[in-house]
Amino acid sequence: MTPAPSKTPIIATVTSGKGGVGKTFVTVNLATTLAAQGRKVLVVDCDLGLANVDIMLGIYPQLTLKDVLFGQARAEDVIIPVKGGFDLLPACSGVREMAQLLYEKIQIVKNVVLSQEGYDVILLDTGAGIAETVLQFNLLAPRNIVVLNRELTSITDAYAMMKVLHQVFGRDTFSLIANAVADEREGQKIFHHVDGIARRFLGFSLDYLGPICRDEAVPRSILRQEPLVLADPGSKTVACFDRIAGAVSRWGKPLTKGLAVPTPEQVPRGVLH
Repeated sequence: MTPAPSKTPIIATVTSGKGGVGKTFVTVNLATTLAAQGRKVLVVDCDLGLANVDIMLGIYPQLTLKDVLFGQARAEDVIIPVKGGFDLLPACSGVREMAQLLYEKIQIVKNVVLSQEGYDVILLDTGAGIAETVLQFNLLAPRNIVVLNRELTSITDAYAMMKVLHQVFGRDTFSLIANAVADEREGQKIFHHVDGIARRFLGFSLDYLGPICRDEAVPRSILRQEPLVLADPGSKTVACFDRIAGAVSRWGKPLTKGLAVPTPEQVPRGVLH
């Protein structure tokens, strides 16, 4: 009897143009919501030198991606189930070797991601900006979820990152989440502003996954190191994550275009002027 083919997971980055916009908060709560909806989810902390998914969850893993990269453990030994109902492949923070990985080591991380089986969704929580490792992971994933907020620097840096990925590597599919907005209207306003710029200067439109509304429950959940959707299921923000998770689930099979992976020589310099 021929075995059934393994399912192809949705692989998506959760990324941003600048730090401090709530990217890891979005990753953790989106993964928790997808898991609650019956999806088998893996989160890979791809902010390799400044990892904080484990901190957001209040866990202290004994093994991390560092152990995989330097031959001290297998990926299956490092992946752990967490209280959000999903699996986590944690990285480490404050380790210089991880912040300045050689191209060959980055390839190992990518191969680890692509070798994972049995998951419906794999979310890669990347660093911010256009550093080489961030570009590498954004190009690996067929889907890029870009988190931004109302701050001008968040908007301009998000656009700059999408511009690089499009002009240098041909990527033209991005899904936006407007985080920490007052309401649906403000989220729509931010999206339409960025979408208008992309249409005018890059020649393509953006996808809007939706807003995440500001809520006093958000900082409380972060301090408690617990996903908001578990800590305060009555929060209005939970409904935002339900909608976003539903949209991600409907993506089905990943896209296949724009998967070229840059070499160090291809990484652009001075693109923000």
